[in-house]
Amino acid sequence: MYSLLIKNARLFGNESQQQDIGINGDSIVKIGQGLGSEADKIIDAQGKLIIPGFVDIHTHLEKSMTSHILKNESGTLMGAIVSMNDFFAKYDPEDIYHRARQAAELAISQGTTAIRTHITIDRNVGLGIIRPILKLKEDLKDVLTIQVIAFPSSHKGGIQESDLDVLRQAISEGADLLGGCPHLEEEHKHFTDHIFHLAKELDVDLDLHVDESDEPNVDALEYVAEKTIEMGYQGRVNAGHCTALSAVPKAVADRVIGKVRDAGMTITTLPSCNLYLMGRHDEVLQRRGITRVREFLKAGVKVCFASDNVRDPFRPFGNHDLLEEALLTAQLVQMGTDKELETVLEMGTYNPAQAMKLPKYGLEKGCYADLVILDAVSAPEAIVKQSTKEWIIKRGRVVVRNTRTMEEVWKQV
Repeated sequence: MYSLLIKNARLFGNESQQQDIGINGDSIVKIGQGLGSEADKIIDAQGKLIIPGFVDIHTHLEKSMTSHILKNESGTLMGAIVSMNDFFAKYDPEDIYHRARQAAELAISQGTTAIRTHITIDRNVGLGIIRPILKLKEDLKDVLTIQVIAFPSSHKGGIQESDLDVLRQAISEGADLLGGCPHLEEEHKHFTDHIFHLAKELDVDLDLHVDESDEPNVDALEYVAEKTIEMGYQGRVNAGHCTALSAVPKAVADRVIGKVRDAGMTITTLPSCNLYLMGRHDEVLQRRGITRVREFLKAGVKVCFASDNVRDPFRPFGNHDLLEEALLTAQLVQMGTDKELETVLEMGTYNPAQAMKLPKYGLEKGCYADLVILDAVSAPEAIVKQSTKEWIIKRGRVVVRNTRTMEEVWKQV
């Protein structure tokens, strides 16, 4: 007897045959053919693809849903930062919570079952911005796993002891890990040294914005990789963006990619946001604004993609839809074969789940039943045709049922 039984599903990575998935409580307890019909609830997948829930490893929930009130006329990264900083100078905690919840609910409806968000910590506002997000984390814990990054703003004069104290307090109140933007600091090594030592003191992982620039300068990424090894933090550091890596010669890129590999780092590319922000001053051969995804993968580095900014001054678009992001990523990095498209889907599921150290994630007995049934029979089909996420299941409970209908009236004439 199962609490939920999914019949006739094609499991991502093993689509050749249809199988049943037996779920009891929050976990998968059996996978096989012909598991019977004794269950509180049965879903007939009808030969469609089932994947573990999407994992959105890089977002900014506190900034989401502000594009209708905040403008970035320059369209640049710095223009967006200035607009957002002005807004946060007079923030409203209830507004932050409301907009973040709206964004999180949108992500849930699109099949995301876990999300990591960078939340601004500022020496002037203290924890006022992050606390509404920590409340949201608790309020939505049954339907969405949220990891919160204490994300310190850059200040003239560099990071101070007072900033570190605020970060310590954020972790003590429920933030999960530390972040920051080394390349935007006056002295990137000074910031990197301090944030690594604080992370080690608090025993938390790091997720950093690194070299989000068109300029051919990857010093920050190279130093982060070196510091990761020095501090014994292999497997505990994620670097997002790394767009400057595409602006340097291949020999330089290869050297830095090798250090990233040796450091056991994960890389997160944010194609939709960087495509919108980067390359605005290029007069010819406008750059795509993404890092060297294919080179990282070839070197054996785990790569993820994520939503980043959604409907805010950094990017006035987005639906917190990782299947949408998968299609854009595949096109921008020119990964179009069946095998490559399967790799792309892993970049929005298994790879970020591993980087976030999500327990019991996957499609095996004993894993949490965090699942999405797609109206497709394979990963390539799901990405290319942007399949409906028909069933979204969190911890063994159906949380969303999506349908898409179409009536071809012209064929009836």
